[in-house]
Amino acid sequence: MHLIVTLRAFSARCILHYTHIQSIAGHKIELTTMEKLVPNQMNELIIRALQASHDGVGVYDQNDIMVFCNDTVARILGFNSKEAIGRSFEENLRHSWATGSGVIADDGDVEGMVLRAKESMKTKGFSTFESNTISGEWNQVSRLKIQNGCTFMYSTDITKLKSTEYALREALRYVKKLAATDPLTGINNRRNFLELANLEIERRQRHRYALSILALDIDHFKSINDNFGHQAGDKVLEAICLCCKGLLRTNDVFGRLGGEEFSIMLPDTDQSAACEVAQRILKAVANLKVQYEKQVITFTTSIGVAELSDDGQTLEELMQCSDEALYSAKHNGRNCLEVYSKKREN
Repeated sequence: MHLIVTLRAFSARCILHYTHIQSIAGHKIELTTMEKLVPNQMNELIIRALQASHDGVGVYDQNDIMVFCNDTVARILGFNSKEAIGRSFEENLRHSWATGSGVIADDGDVEGMVLRAKESMKTKGFSTFESNTISGEWNQVSRLKIQNGCTFMYSTDITKLKSTEYALREALRYVKKLAATDPLTGINNRRNFLELANLEIERRQRHRYALSILALDIDHFKSINDNFGHQAGDKVLEAICLCCKGLLRTNDVFGRLGGEEFSIMLPDTDQSAACEVAQRILKAVANLKVQYEKQVITFTTSIGVAELSDDGQTLEELMQCSDEALYSAKHNGRNCLEVYSKKREN
């Protein structure tokens, strides 16, 4: 009797959302026809329809013992429909996980997963939630706990929908990456570098740590393009970026500003430490050998170093300082670094 009451209670919600249901024989039964059925016929129709449903249907009694389920729920639990009947909610949950078809336990914490699920079963009234399984299925689960303590659970497979959502998220992530990175070298493009560098300056203003910037430029890059071709020049750009990334920390901000010009923001780095980074880059780049069409290309770089001052200096002003230092490095013979100094400015 409790089973019929529970099924009727949940079915009443479902009937509000549909204009007809399908019988086992495949005949369309209009609501007007359903209203003429005697109670026993209605009960039998409801049970047969739920048993045949591709969606999952399960009912637990007041003690959380399963009293009804169709084949879809039984499959998720790792049973056939008869084996699942008479088992507790916790037994079914543990068995489904052990057979590799049940709900995913975060970090393998089965006990935590069981405890949370049992607590959620105490929730009265109607609730819905999404559930993913070890086998990769996703289900939208509707749960109704009625006054007599029985719980009706109805699940719909939404795996295709979740797959579409995942594909859309990945596509959006890819588009964002394209908008933020230089297509040739894979590092930050100018726009994204400026955004990240400005954020770093804002953090520095709040937390008052040292912050420096490097301006890099490949020496005689035009000659490389002229002598070996633009494709060779692209190889050189890729090589220097790969080299620099290997020498930088994950929180350093590295970007291509255009052509052969690059900039590196170094958080929590004073002028002296920034010079050490610059020296390592100079040495590593000078030792690079780029193979292109049976030719070996070697090259060097020049670097300007500037540290953010404490007088409200903006990113634009800081980059102007590093550019001035870079110009001095070029003027002093290239393949070297120069540090920005106010004395030079004056």
